[in-house]
Amino acid sequence: MLLDRIDQKLDEILQIHRSLPTWIPLSQQYAEECGYKTIDGLRKWCYNNLPPELFEKHGKNWFIHVSALHLVKRKVV
Repeated sequence: MLLDRIDQKLDEILQIHRSLPTWIPLSQQYAEECGYKTIDGLRKWCYNNLPPELFEKHGKNWFIHVSALHLVKRKVV
């Protein structure tokens, strides 16, 4: 009985994990949270400091891989 509930909860957690995006688009809101006034400032920093496989352009927008979010330098405001 207890193992069935644990297994069910683990399945729910895995389902949520699989539904999360792996690439996060650069947005004005995220740039402001990081202390940048524009998306372009954050994009330039990411382009110069992140590995190319973690910072890519898909279509006309730039995206950061979820595994690189902790590497993004946040300015102290």
